[in-house]
Amino acid sequence: MTGVEAPDASVGQQPNGAWYVVFVLFAAAILSYLDRGIVNIVIPDLKRSLGLSEVEVSIIQGFSFSLFFAGGGLIIGGLVDRFNRKLIIVLGIAGWCTMTILCGLAQNFEQLFAARAGVGIGEACLSPAAYSIISDLFSPQRRGRPMGVMVTATSVGGATALLLGGAIIKGLGGSGYVDIPLIGAIEVWRFTFIILGAPGLLLVLLVLTIREPARLARPSDLVHGSSYTRFMLNHWRVFLPLNLMIGLTFGISHVVTSWAPTAFIRTFGHNPGDAGMISGLIMIPTSIGGALFGGFLGDWIARRERPYGRLRSWFFGTSPAIVGALLAVLGPEWLYISGLLIILMTGGVFASLSYPALYDVIPKQFRGRAIAVLLVFGNVVGLGGGVTLVAVITQHVFRDDLMARQSMALVAALMAGITPLLALSMLRPYEALRLQNDGASPTNR
Repeated sequence: MTGVEAPDASVGQQPNGAWYVVFVLFAAAILSYLDRGIVNIVIPDLKRSLGLSEVEVSIIQGFSFSLFFAGGGLIIGGLVDRFNRKLIIVLGIAGWCTMTILCGLAQNFEQLFAARAGVGIGEACLSPAAYSIISDLFSPQRRGRPMGVMVTATSVGGATALLLGGAIIKGLGGSGYVDIPLIGAIEVWRFTFIILGAPGLLLVLLVLTIREPARLARPSDLVHGSSYTRFMLNHWRVFLPLNLMIGLTFGISHVVTSWAPTAFIRTFGHNPGDAGMISGLIMIPTSIGGALFGGFLGDWIARRERPYGRLRSWFFGTSPAIVGALLAVLGPEWLYISGLLIILMTGGVFASLSYPALYDVIPKQFRGRAIAVLLVFGNVVGLGGGVTLVAVITQHVFRDDLMARQSMALVAALMAGITPLLALSMLRPYEALRLQNDGASPTNR
């Protein structure tokens, strides 16, 4: 399906139709973060079973996924702006679930890298399509709440990966092998990937129940869509710092969720199952609460029509994450947990603010590609770069695996400190573009 799509009466005439679509997309997003996040709880078994180094583990956690997620997203973002978004999501779910299963069958670093890359490409289908659909269902002044709900999927999926993964590992006896009928003995970490990947294929049926909303684009907009690159280059003073800022914002949470379980294991002596469950319990109230609060905060700011819109939140807002990072390295476990709570709450608030802040300055015909570019920064800078930087500092600066939590806190604090500077660097061009885009936006909900 290309061009302007026919209006969908099922959404337009039913008051709750738009929110039903959000619910389905939310469920898909939870699954995506569950499948990508399970690797963080099986790190000790991965290292032992496949003979991986600290940096190789960080590559499996970060770059093996994020580079292909980002690269695939650039291509898929263009397709989202032209073709049926629901079909793109369906193909993506089937792809990443299959590759999650293959992660459990990998026999060496190269095979696991390839499988994680496949997970990244599959999951790259979801966000550009999902946020594009939501932007056609809600007006700019009411977009923050549904996008905030979508951001909570990051926390729900990530926390569920840790909780469910930890529970599975404990239930199967921890590290070692488990006997499976018709399969035989299989390592617990492998079986965990398989049982989390296979049921996700059923979600395809739920996605098939939604319909495409009408695209809020005129034919002239679609012709202008061919000039996306020119538009971005003309406004690079906005989009370069904006994408960097949001990428670092995402990185604050990525770094902590990726390395927190490892710190629980190495520093405080917890087993992998308990470490995963503790980390998941920390993530649920903080990240989810932060994301929901961020959605309401962003809409409140947008309705007040104050200068700089949602961008104003970044001026000093990430400073609590720096305080949390300091607490996380002070020694006792309770202070470490307190620091994680503060960092994840802050990360949740600003992750929720990020997508609407981008959409406030993006013309409607560029939304799919804009999200794809944003995810390049979020995954290469925030996930891949941040997670790997923690490993590099631990292995080559501190040269002590027990210093992982110090490396994690240092990187999170650095990211939180840079984001306000990027926000301040683009105030005037961002505001001019925001006002220009706001004048062209319809108010439909």
